[in-house]
Amino acid sequence: MIRTFFTLLTAGVLCVMLPAEGTAASKPVPLTRGMVINHSVTIKKGIYALNAFKGLDHPVIEISGNNIVVDFNGAVLQGSNDKDRPDEFYGTGVLITGSDITIKNAVIKGYKIAIMGRHLDHSTIDSCDLSYNFRQHLNSTRKWEDLSDWQSYHHNEKDEWTRFGAGIYLRNCNDLTIKENRITGGQCGLMMTSCNQSTIYNNDFSFNSGIGLGLYRSSGNRVMNNKLDWNIRGVSYGYYYRGQDAAAILVYEQSSNNIFAYNSATHSGDGFFLWAGASTMETGKGGCNDNLVYGNDFSYAPTNGVEITFSRNRIIRNKIEGCDNGVWGGYSYQSLIEGNIFKGNNTGIAIEQGQDNDITGNSFSNARTAILLWATPGRKMSGHYDDKDVSSRNYEIKNNSFSTPKSVFNISHSKEISIQNNIVRNPAEFIRLDSSVKDLFISNNGITVRLKDSLKGTELAPAKIEGARNAMLPEGYLDGRQYMMMTQWGPYDFRSPILWWTKTDSSGNMYFDIEGPAGKWKVKSVKGADNLSAREGTVPGKLVFHKIEGKPVDVELEYTGGEVTSPFGKKYPAGTPYLFSYKKEWIPQNWDVKLFSFDKSTDPIAKQKAFKKMISSSDPLKETTVTQLNNNYWNGARIPGSDIATTATSTIDFPKGTYVIGVTGGETVRLYIDNKLVVDAWDPSKVINDADYHHEVTLTLKGRHKLRVEQAQYGGYGLLYLTIHPKSSYQ
Repeated sequence: MIRTFFTLLTAGVLCVMLPAEGTAASKPVPLTRGMVINHSVTIKKGIYALNAFKGLDHPVIEISGNNIVVDFNGAVLQGSNDKDRPDEFYGTGVLITGSDITIKNAVIKGYKIAIMGRHLDHSTIDSCDLSYNFRQHLNSTRKWEDLSDWQSYHHNEKDEWTRFGAGIYLRNCNDLTIKENRITGGQCGLMMTSCNQSTIYNNDFSFNSGIGLGLYRSSGNRVMNNKLDWNIRGVSYGYYYRGQDAAAILVYEQSSNNIFAYNSATHSGDGFFLWAGASTMETGKGGCNDNLVYGNDFSYAPTNGVEITFSRNRIIRNKIEGCDNGVWGGYSYQSLIEGNIFKGNNTGIAIEQGQDNDITGNSFSNARTAILLWATPGRKMSGHYDDKDVSSRNYEIKNNSFSTPKSVFNISHSKEISIQNNIVRNPAEFIRLDSSVKDLFISNNGITVRLKDSLKGTELAPAKIEGARNAMLPEGYLDGRQYMMMTQWGPYDFRSPILWWTKTDSSGNMYFDIEGPAGKWKVKSVKGADNLSAREGTVPGKLVFHKIEGKPVDVELEYTGGEVTSPFGKKYPAGTPYLFSYKKEWIPQNWDVKLFSFDKSTDPIAKQKAFKKMISSSDPLKETTVTQLNNNYWNGARIPGSDIATTATSTIDFPKGTYVIGVTGGETVRLYIDNKLVVDAWDPSKVINDADYHHEVTLTLKGRHKLRVEQAQYGGYGLLYLTIHPKSSYQ
């Protein structure tokens, strides 16, 4: 039988109507912008540069119906072809709705969201590469953190999470299988809202600048054998370790009875970040409860390997190494923490105001404090959560082993603590208590006691999925915080060579590590630097040169060796020369900064004329001069914690060029250049998310220009940064 095609072109939408199953195979079908697919089809292989429509609900391709298989056959769907920067990517690549739909072998890049699923049931997303979609430009630098980079996930009732983009974004989807997919070089991997009873395995959601996998009001899912490494932001080795609420796995707002097992979730902001949700805080009920977190690797989180708060969960047989806190369990209750390996964490387990928790059969080594339990007298939570008893009480701590901690236990404002049958080796301090601790029982803790293997959680090991692969990193593979190397677009992924600045000494010598695929490098060109330590070498390697005072530095190297994938996803075959560089332009700045206190009569919003008069003619509380506007002016200032205004002025000599000038200010900020208002963010009601504090303007400048910043804060945020970058450095 000859297969026939019927196409209907209406309102710019191409509908592909294909015959029922069982008819003769058709030729592969090309993709067109606005296409609707409602029967099984194979896509003609090729590269389809198709820009998205406005909004996220009008996709480039829509797949809708029942019992459909769409094999993309390796076809590439590429969006935002009119944009250069990932933070400008827009629209949805593919929207899927219906039941029993399989989409496979697609490559989708350049969109805000690559695949969106809504009201999708009993369906599969298989073997798709959804890398290099939207990601925010990061404003933090190697030396200091811009707080506008923090992410907030507290609300998603109206799809607020979509502002961060995603490789896959799902809402109201059930019984899905998501396997063998890859999402890298974006901000968020797989994000699920009100999605239940799905299986996610054998995926690689690594090297993203936000979340690897996120759940919101999603329960009964199995997340197993996935690679979720290097989902990170807000970290700079040797300078700051904040994580900015990035996470390998995010579990939020009434997401319960999920299984997270055998995943590699290392080098991420948090390895596992669970929070009960705003509704629990408001009502005191519910939570993200009864999740099983089993056999994962959560090592090298700059913050928490595992965060479980205001909820009841089981954390069993995980590896948690090199984190600030191995487990942070504020207000956790009736939780089991068993059989985990804690190594080299600042604190092994830290629980504030937890109750009825069992800490059993874990191994702790090289911690500053192995177990920290406490309550904060007088602490109040929002809503009705404090209607509950939230005292710190009733712990069973038994059958654990402790090796060379500085302090094994640190307990305060707690009661009903039983510490039994533990092995303790070479502690500097066994236990630190305050007088508020009551009903403490300690027994049989010493090196002669044998660690029992009869652990009640071992039978909870989840059954392995057929065909699931080992997701863990090879032993010794780039393990350590020093390998969390943040660029302006996200974590460095070691798939291309990079000239990575480590320090500059007092004589102007600049030190670099050369990282990337194994190969060779040689110097291609040098500007603004001399006295290079070498002209060629191998990767990995090192390079030192002296920067010439007052000159911009531009040192370019040429790499030859293995296959290279650029930070924006372009592939270069092995042996192809690849250029990489370090470029830095120092534009001298001297800022005169003044701080003022305002009241109702000089309110920045309600009394703008009076406010202007105050900052122009009255004496400031503090006056100082700084070479960069990055909150250094605030250090040591004895001023009120709220109702503070700041003015900062500088005359800057710009080499001819196009510049991106960014200003971050909370809660209101204005930027003038040569008395012309170029950034007007003086309405605090428009500030909803942390990122809303940051504003940018792109200008072509040459010669001397006067910059003036005005900023006012009602609360205690103390947030004011200004950056100047040549536009070319954003590419």
